[in-house]
Amino acid sequence: MKKGFTLIELLVVVLIIGILSAVALPQYTKAVEKSRTTEALTLLGNLLNAEQIYKMSTGSYTDDLTLLDLQMPGVTGTTKQTTTLTKNFQLSIPVATATTFLAVAQRGQVSGTSFTASTTDDTKYTINASIDANGNIRRWCETAKPTAVLTADKTSGASAICKSIANGNAGGMIK
Repeated sequence: MKKGFTLIELLVVVLIIGILSAVALPQYTKAVEKSRTTEALTLLGNLLNAEQIYKMSTGSYTDDLTLLDLQMPGVTGTTKQTTTLTKNFQLSIPVATATTFLAVAQRGQVSGTSFTASTTDDTKYTINASIDANGNIRRWCETAKPTAVLTADKTSGASAICKSIANGNAGGMIK
């Protein structure tokens, strides 16, 4: 009697492994991307705190990262700087007025001092943080880069990756 596996048994094992991989890989990709957003959320949170301190001392928000009492990656010197790069994000300040503030961390590829925005659906998103005229802070995820401060919580319209980042919130609002 010969010992060993038959061809059918080996094919069944390969088929089972393939099915498990097909189910697990998308979940793994989402988990990895969600962990990358921690970098952006931490930086945006620190930036919001620094902006609030700056507003208390000057009366308005600023879009110049060099004026803040905060050490951001890539921010050096005394020349006005409204954007900076991290490993996975480009952080920018499109809105900074006396009463409102918006910061955007756009996902993409960073190579040296150049940034390329992501174009694939799994990594095409921005993490945003704003302070409205009433002092309300909102953080949310969306695929398009915003240009205005969010004045009310979003309730719908988030992409699949943003829903995952926002723990299932349909509007992409991050708590």
